[in-house]
Amino acid sequence: MAATDDLRKELDKLKADLARLRADTSEVTRTLRELGNEKLDDVRGSAHEEFQRGRRILRRGVEAGQERGRRAKEEMEEEIGAHPFASVFAAVGAGFILAKLLDIATRR
Repeated sequence: MAATDDLRKELDKLKADLARLRADTSEVTRTLRELGNEKLDDVRGSAHEEFQRGRRILRRGVEAGQERGRRAKEEMEEEIGAHPFASVFAAVGAGFILAKLLDIATRR
């Protein structure tokens, strides 16, 4: 009987150890999940900040390009207004040259 009681005590102790191990494993899993979520939130925040920074840079570049285009258009309008006949002759000449180049390219 003593052997059976000792065996039963060992079995109960083993069951208790197994229950503690399950609880510890569950706690470790929960902690790792929380740490992973925190890290994921940090990465998401950093990615969002970098995206916004890139977006601002792109927006500034687009605005600068639009401004340069607007200035170039105004300058061209001023030049055409100052020299209308020269502008017409230049356009006709450029059209003639382009037509000749295209005609040569289609003959090949």
